[in-house]
Parts: sequence; C-alpha cells; structure tokens
Amino acid sequence: MRLTILGSGTAVPVADRFPASYLVASPAGPLLVDCGPGALRRLAQAGGDVRDLAAVLLTHYHTDHCADLAALLFALRSPTYEGRAPLHVYGAPGLARLVEKLTEAWPWLAPRGYELALHEVAPGRFEAAGAQVDAVPIRHTAQSLGYRITADGGAIAFSGDADECDELVDLARGADVFVCEAATPDGQKLDGHLTPSLAAGYAARAGCRRLVLTHFYPPCEGVDLAAQAAARFGGAVELARDLQSFAVGAVGP
Repeated sequence: MRLTILGSGTAVPVADRFPASYLVASPAGPLLVDCGPGALRRLAQAGGDVRDLAAVLLTHYHTDHCADLAALLFALRSPTYEGRAPLHVYGAPGLARLVEKLTEAWPWLAPRGYELALHEVAPGRFEAAGAQVDAVPIRHTAQSLGYRITADGGAIAFSGDADECDELVDLARGADVFVCEAATPDGQKLDGHLTPSLAAGYAARAGCRRLVLTHFYPPCEGVDLAAQAAARFGGAVELARDLQSFAVGAVGP
C-alpha cells in the first residue's frame, strides 16, 4: 500500500494544511479516508484522479472530515467520468441521511452516469477496494469510527478525531502506521481530542511501528510535538504534512 496525506489540518483555515483526508492506494483501487474541504484539489496535486477512486471511508460527519463528499458527487456527474466503476462510500449509521439531505439541498448531486453505493457499517470487519477494513468505535461523536486497513502485507490505522479511549489500542495493535490525531500540544487538551503524549501512549501500548501525528490546530505551530510524543513512544514519530507520501507494508521503510 501507499499512504498519502491529503489534509493534516482542521476546520480552522491555515495556509499549508487542508482539513482531514488521506489517500490509500489499495489492491482494487485508491480509497479516501475522510474527505474534508479541499480533498479533491489535494488529490489532483498528488497526481490522483477521481475517476479511479474506488471507495471513501468517513470516520464521522463533522464538516472538516466530509464536506468534499458533496464536491466529489458533483464532480462525478461530469461526462468526463461517465461509465466509471461504482463509488462505494462507507460510514456509521447516518450516512444515507447525510447524502439524502445534501441531495435535497443540491439536487445535482444525484448520481448520473455512474453507480453510488452507500454502506452504513457497524463496528466489525468488511472489505473495501480489495483491502480488509476493521471499523472500531472511537470516543468523539456517537457515530465516530476508526479504521484499520490491511492489504499487501501492511496495516494502517486511522484514529479519526478521538478522545481518550482504550479502543485506540485495539485499532492500532501491531500496525505499520498509526495515523493519530494530536489536535493541540501537551497541556492544552481540547475536549474530544488528543495531545501528542496521549497519542504516543496509545501507540506504545499498541506496539505499532510508526506514529504519524495529524489534525493540528494553530496552537501546534512552533511546538516540538514530535519530542512530546517521543517521550512516551519509542518507535518512529512523524508530523503529517500535506502531500507527504510513503510506502506501507512489505516494501515499506
């Protein structure tokens, strides 16, 4: 697999970070984990094409994680993409209602020239884009899910937005990469979110190889977040950057 960070920021606009979105190259086609505002532009900048997207996995329904779903549905109505393979969208119960309400507001989002398949998933295992996906309930909203994607000998875990919960350990256990939110520096924790030390504690308990911190609010600027995490996690620590990309699995570093 290959992981590309499309958005490492939040709902608060900053110049160099778009809101949450991650591209995973999986066996049956690329998939997105979250689709925040600007995700489609970042996808194009990363050399991707919405024609090829096989699936979208939404961790929850806050706007900074799903707003570009509307943009994606509108884009796919273009004759440019007519006849493309079905697009599969996965999320917790409430997904169908979200798309229904979006389409009521903007009728031109209704599929035309392609098939849209919506999948409301419960915690458990399913297949998406040829990869095995485990959905784990995460403490943030009532519908929040973390995803663990396994394929090609590698595993990537995505926390989505998260507060303190032991489910993060199960999600990331033994993963090659744990993409975990660290919204604010240590000592400035926000309700519903983690800090670098908290994320690192879960990574250490899970025994994952690499921790990639993401979802940075402006107070993170100028703070050595990696050092805060490294104090509790002995593996590799990275701070996500938009358009950063690396291999994961048997051929990964």
